[in-house]
Amino acid sequence: MAPFPDEVDVFTGPHWRMKQLVGLYCEKLSKTNFSNNNDFRSFLQSLCATFKEFKMHEQIENEYIIGLLQQRCCTVYNVHSDNKLSEMLSLFEKGLQSVK
Repeated sequence: MAPFPDEVDVFTGPHWRMKQLVGLYCEKLSKTNFSNNNDFRSFLQSLCATFKEFKMHEQIENEYIIGLLQQRCCTVYNVHSDNKLSEMLSLFEKGLQSVK
């Protein structure tokens, strides 16, 4: 038995999901008919939901994971503090409202 318990891998699963979502949208971009309002609306709704998931992922990292890392090492700072996800999400939501 190890003197310390194995740590939970909080990196692989959540980041695998983010990679999966990016791959999904590469595929959706090629299949969406942007001249069809229903297709475009569906794409924007799906993209908006995905960016909300990205935002949740970011919040979990900042509030929990980065906090734990900061306790262990004083040199880790808010890794995601200078991103544009909030602005992107707002832009998608505005676009979705204008398509409706």
